[in-house]
Amino acid sequence: MSLRSGGRRRADPGADGEASRDDGATSSVSALKRLERSQWTDKMDLRFGFERLKEPGEKTGWLINMHPTEILDEDKRLGSAVDYYFIQDDGSRFKVALPYKPYFYIATRKGCEREVSSFLSKKFQGKIAKVETVPKEDLDLPNHLVGLKRNYIRLSFHTVEDLVKVRKEISPAVKKNREQDHASDAYTALLSSVLQRGGVITDEEETSKKIADQLDNIVDMREYDVPYHIRLSIDLKIHVAHWYNVRYRGNAFPVEITRRDDLVERPDPVVLAFDIETTKLPLKFPDAETDQIMMISYMIDGQGDCFRRY
Repeated sequence: MSLRSGGRRRADPGADGEASRDDGATSSVSALKRLERSQWTDKMDLRFGFERLKEPGEKTGWLINMHPTEILDEDKRLGSAVDYYFIQDDGSRFKVALPYKPYFYIATRKGCEREVSSFLSKKFQGKIAKVETVPKEDLDLPNHLVGLKRNYIRLSFHTVEDLVKVRKEISPAVKKNREQDHASDAYTALLSSVLQRGGVITDEEETSKKIADQLDNIVDMREYDVPYHIRLSIDLKIHVAHWYNVRYRGNAFPVEITRRDDLVERPDPVVLAFDIETTKLPLKFPDAETDQIMMISYMIDGQGDCFRRY
């Protein structure tokens, strides 16, 4: 399958027509709902003064919050992004969206990176945006302290939803492969020793490459559970409670967010704190279907009130 603009899918030649139509309709509805949710969020943010930058220019703001979202790219296709919320020194507010492809890593059996990469690119065409092999430090390696690295395949996606779908398909295979490897480690070591003493050479790498289903060659997944907005902030070093220069050049270019370490004094944001006390069963968390609210208290800018139910 390949994903066209707007989230619509086009069936690959030879694919089942009915299944493709159903899958395409489902994907299209899902993309529409996600777009509507992002647009509704923009309207709510605007009520609180956080208007998305639309005109090219540069502003300086203090970052107070971030939230994952989805935006349309120049091809009218949904892509994952993070909304960053800023307060300026005069108290005015704005937000910008920074697109970034979510990703996770997989490890394969030795020497099978190329075969697995090609297999996944075809199997998940339209979901996977980019496949690349990168060396990474693996703390599970016996000699990792001496700087040994292992090749991992980095799978990048257009949206978090695509990442989750692919991860759900790969995860059972990884679990099965690891269990099989764990069970056969001792037997394989003994068999290899016997065959080598008998003059028989075994080539596990060539055997793995000839496996029909390359999912059987995926033995590990890494960084698949890192929340998307945290992943972006770690990679690009964008953190709350710091000043940044924000340069917006239109939809055709990604926004530039540069930290300003020379600015120290922070603005005075409006802070709302609240607490809700409810009834509950012993050793249980409150249940909205059965428990009742006993008290709601709040405080905003040092002033507050408390509402009790008698």
